[in-house]
Amino acid sequence: MQRREFVTSLGVLVLETAAVYAAAPTTLGGRLRRLTAPGTGDNRATYLPDGTALLFASRRTGRSQIWTMDPDGGDPRRLYESAANDYGRVAPSPDGTRLSFSSDRSGQNVVYVLDTRRGTITPISDPMAWSFGPSWSSRDRIAYFSRQGGNRLNIWTVSPDGSDRQQVTNRPGESRQPWWSPNGTTLAFSADNGTERFQVARVQRIQQQEGDNVHPAWSPDGRSIVFTAGRDNGSALWRFDFPA
Repeated sequence: MQRREFVTSLGVLVLETAAVYAAAPTTLGGRLRRLTAPGTGDNRATYLPDGTALLFASRRTGRSQIWTMDPDGGDPRRLYESAANDYGRVAPSPDGTRLSFSSDRSGQNVVYVLDTRRGTITPISDPMAWSFGPSWSSRDRIAYFSRQGGNRLNIWTVSPDGSDRQQVTNRPGESRQPWWSPNGTTLAFSADNGTERFQVARVQRIQQQEGDNVHPAWSPDGRSIVFTAGRDNGSALWRFDFPA
């Protein structure tokens, strides 16, 4: 049996699912399109809450920077310029006016919040501990994973101003890639319990694609998924539109 775990306000809920590889995965119909060209280091796309744009990290300028583009891949432009490496996943606030991401501007990967209206940037994770992968809930809480707290990686949550930092997981090995449910009450994540084999739920394959396809993110309307596709010639962003 495989297991999928969720953190809720009531604690840890463990859901048992059938073995993933017992049968060939079902392939969904729909339309798959490439949004960016490989070779520029585009990765970890997420939607703005209103679905009008995609946020992503890119190395087109030589270092990782925060970019935005239309949902169809048009009009790519750098959203925020810095002298550091600013990494995705870029997590927008519910109203889209603030962004959370990881950056090495202090010499250590730290999770920050950027207020796009004021241009201010605030560290919200421990500046002495490597931290990455923020996800911003609809209830204005940020989750990320960090080397802080023992084990190799742990899930933490924090308020957008950096206050009320709380460790959510304390498990052997790695707990990483937290993702909030749309209502902001449940947090999904992957964990290996120290085995280096991560627990996953049964899924349906979108389409057969070679290489590594990672970092999926739903559109706000649930009609499409954007993801990073890694190939021999580099990574690029793709979008899959579900059939009507």
